[in-house]
Amino acid sequence: MKMNDIVNEANYGDDPQTKMIADLGRRLMDISAKMPMGKGVSDEEIAKSNRMSSFGDALTRFNTDFGPKNLKDVIKSARVTPQEAMEFIELAKKAKPASIKVADPEPEDDFGGPSDDEIDAKARAMARGN
Repeated sequence: MKMNDIVNEANYGDDPQTKMIADLGRRLMDISAKMPMGKGVSDEEIAKSNRMSSFGDALTRFNTDFGPKNLKDVIKSARVTPQEAMEFIELAKKAKPASIKVADPEPEDDFGGPSDDEIDAKARAMARGN
């Protein structure tokens, strides 16, 4: 598959192909975030990780109001070469889908005090004179 088959100059809006492109971008950002950056990692490896993350970010913003609209814009905004772009796309295709974490609807109370619902119930009861 060629890069232009994945990202081309057409305006896709919110179609499945645009969603697939965004998922590839999230995968690249996940890969980049999990790369070891400890002692002994070369400056070039760190720079490549940063370019990969930047390219992934550009893909997640593809065809949004202020995001890149075509392959040329994606490459330009991420500051990668066309060869790096293809390498990153192939890497993203092989990676497992990005995990999107959703915050818990009700965070746990770390202080051991009453919950918001308990405080509200008590305030309502006091307002009624109970």
